[in-house]
Amino acid sequence: MIKLATISLLAASLALPVMAQTPASPSNTAGAGMNAPATLPPARNPILTDTGAMRASKIVGSSVYNDKDEKVGSIDDIVIGNNRTLHAVISVGGVMGVGARMVQVPFDKLQFGNVKGSSDNRVVMPGASKDALNAMPEYHYTNRG
Repeated sequence: MIKLATISLLAASLALPVMAQTPASPSNTAGAGMNAPATLPPARNPILTDTGAMRASKIVGSSVYNDKDEKVGSIDDIVIGNNRTLHAVISVGGVMGVGARMVQVPFDKLQFGNVKGSSDNRVVMPGASKDALNAMPEYHYTNRG
């Protein structure tokens, strides 16, 4: 019994300094990224990059709101004209895309940015309403005439 207690104390005395060591700094370890503390990005519209540029892949599908915070549609596509002008094709009305009407608006009529600290793909079109968008000529991707 004394022999077992002696061996246990000896093992503990050898292990204790190993357990008390402080870990190496992340810059000295191979997996430094794995040890870094998790930080959340600031709440911002994911359409925007850190430099203020816009990601087209994130614009398509974005909800479009007016300045009264009413949803008026969603962006179906971005169209680059022959003269290099940009337009957004907005889907208005319908349920889950069925019965929706497509209209084309100049891209510069849309505002992107942090809206109410939201981090969703949110686009604002000041002065827009569902009725006004529905009154616009319907946009077709192919010429029907």
